[in-house]
This record gives sequence, C-alpha cells and structure tokens, in this order.
Amino acid sequence: MANMSGRMDGRVALVTGGAYGIGAAIAARFAAEGAEVVVADIDGAEAAEGDGVACRLRCDVSVADDVAAAVAVAEDRFGGLDIMVNNAGLGSACDLVDLDDEQWARVIGVSLTGTFHGIRHAAPAIARRGGGAILNVSSLAAGRALPGMGAYSAAKAGVEALTRTAAVELRGSGIRVNAVVPGLIRTAAARAGGAALARGLGVDDLQDYLDQRQGRWGEPEEVAEVAVHLAGDGASFTSGLLYTIDNGGSAS
Repeated sequence: MANMSGRMDGRVALVTGGAYGIGAAIAARFAAEGAEVVVADIDGAEAAEGDGVACRLRCDVSVADDVAAAVAVAEDRFGGLDIMVNNAGLGSACDLVDLDDEQWARVIGVSLTGTFHGIRHAAPAIARRGGGAILNVSSLAAGRALPGMGAYSAAKAGVEALTRTAAVELRGSGIRVNAVVPGLIRTAAARAGGAALARGLGVDDLQDYLDQRQGRWGEPEEVAEVAVHLAGDGASFTSGLLYTIDNGGSAS
C-alpha cells in the first residue's frame, strides 16, 4: 500500500491479533502512514501479503513470554517501540452455567490477560523512546448484558478498566492509553458468529439490529482510521478515552 499522509513516519508499532479483521486493517493503515509494523498473531504469518507490514511473528498473547518476545523483536529489529495495539481477542458463545473452566480461562487469557501482558511489556519499551501510545480494543459488549457472551463481556469490561488505570499510571512516562469500542464490524469472525451475536442482542437476525440501531455494518478500515488518530500526534492530549465506533447505535 502506498504511503498516505505519513502521519506515522519513523514510528514502530506492534499490533497483536493483526492477521485478520480489525487488527489487520490497523496494521495495514499504520504501515501506509509510514510506520514499521510488527504483527503478532497466534496464526503467525498466515495473513494477507502486500499490506506493507514489516514483520510477522507467532504470538499467543495469553503467554507473557510470547508478548515479551514480540516487544523484543520490535526493539532489536527496528530500534524501539512507539505504539502498542492490544487487539487480540477471543469470544465463546455459551451461557455462564454451561461454560467450563477451560473455556473461561481461554477467553479471559486472550482478551483480558493478553491486554495486560501487552501493557506491561510494551510500556517500558515505549518509555525508552520518550513516550508514545497504547491502544486497546474493547467492545460494546463490555457494557451490556449479552446472553451467551458473558466471558467475552467480562473480559472487555476488564480491558476498559485497564485502559483507564494505565492512562493514569503511565502519564508520567509520556505514554497515552486509549481504547476503541467498536460496534458490529464487518469481519469474518463477526459474520461467522452471527447467530450467537443475534441471540445476545435479542434479535432474530443481525440485519434486524443493523437496520434498527446501527444502520449498517462498520468496516475494519473505519476502526483503523480512528486508531491512527488516537495513536498519533493529533491526540497528544487524549488519554483514558473509550472511543465508541458504532454509527450512533449505542445512543439510539
């Protein structure tokens, strides 16, 4: 992808869960804006080529050593880390009373503990560069009771709590911490889980929800545009923000 406005020239960014969906769109947009982008995903290099990403590596964000190693790659190969995007997430369509310990642990491990690992290991590296940005990916599920999605909702609520706490704790190091809170975004994972999402939202079909509340699917590239802003100089006085991206759905 050709360089766009160069808003991220000279920056190094690490994007977890960057092989597909929202993460892939963020990684591609950051690269187009001039950043050196490291994609860390459990699927490793199994992502689209030609998006300008500088490096891909396998990473299970629920494993602290994997995240630490990804940060080390960014520093060793590209000279430092300026931006961390904690995007990796995992859901489970199951009522709480039917959710076994392994399912619960995996959802929390990836979606919440993975974000904690990203903050903990990226912050010192970003501080060594004189400051930068951490961007977490939450969900509207964080603030709603969605039947069958309790573990995911709990994890994303935790992500939002971590975002606010880290914003205050890391302010003195020049690190801004924000979160994007997407509604229904047109990704393969969202489409594949359509039945579970519809049940959680209390509609017969996702299109019903889109028509009544959100108007249309959001696109991953629209989330990526907000990510560029929040991670860039244009948001230099913005930290602790939970930025909803849902075409007014949560307001209707």
